[in-house]
Amino acid sequence: MDAPTPARTDSTKKRRSQLAHFLRSRRAGLSPEEVGLATAGRRARVGLRREEVAVLAGVSASWYAWLEQGRPIKVSDGILDAISRVLRLSELERVHLYRLADANPPLPLSSPGLPDTEVFQRMVDTQLLGPSCVIDRYWEVLAANQQAVDVLGLRRDGNHNFLTSLFTGSHGRQYLDRPQVARQMTARFRLQASYGADDPRYEQMADQLSESEPQFAELWARHEVEECVPTTVELGHPRDGRLPFVLFTMDLDEAACTRLLVYLPPGVAGPPSAWQ
Repeated sequence: MDAPTPARTDSTKKRRSQLAHFLRSRRAGLSPEEVGLATAGRRARVGLRREEVAVLAGVSASWYAWLEQGRPIKVSDGILDAISRVLRLSELERVHLYRLADANPPLPLSSPGLPDTEVFQRMVDTQLLGPSCVIDRYWEVLAANQQAVDVLGLRRDGNHNFLTSLFTGSHGRQYLDRPQVARQMTARFRLQASYGADDPRYEQMADQLSESEPQFAELWARHEVEECVPTTVELGHPRDGRLPFVLFTMDLDEAACTRLLVYLPPGVAGPPSAWQ
């Protein structure tokens, strides 16, 4: 195994230092009464003591002290969740704690509120040039503009999945380079599924699509992963012929895992009639 590089070592030290500071700051912001502890007399300092956090989280006082000192110790997801409960962390703070501890960010403990699809629809209809849509964590289409309907073959009537329709619906037939796009999208879905490893729906979606679509089954079995980087794609349109685009993907809401997909035309002067 290769030795850690100086840059990696420095990054790890910084993250441990930030973890220690974050834990101390949240501990200092809680009183014993808020977590159900009785106190006798006046305390020299406000906030919880390390020993109190350790007892409530079910770990030893010395181990928790090492964690707050930024020592190189391994922390399990169960302990991180216990500390999150003791320190009354919000879901965003809980995810922040996981990242500082170099752990895979967790799924939310509670389901986020339903996205405001009306706002998404207004955004793609009025603010964006080129076919655009918004998808949720399971790649369900929440909003799509008319260009996306005309050029991509997406629907705006609900119950439409971007990934599934790529393999089984009219959406996939629009790509002139469909095998490459199918590979890229499967790899991106695989990466997203790894972040939600505790969510059974990802596995269910993959199993169902693998059963009906041999191409997806073959791509899924490769276990390739890919980030959502800008990608050049070409679409075929019955009126305008060959249409090149650069596909951009942007996160809209991290908690709800909503993403914006924008197919940007090459230049803004004289766009084809398909997206006018």
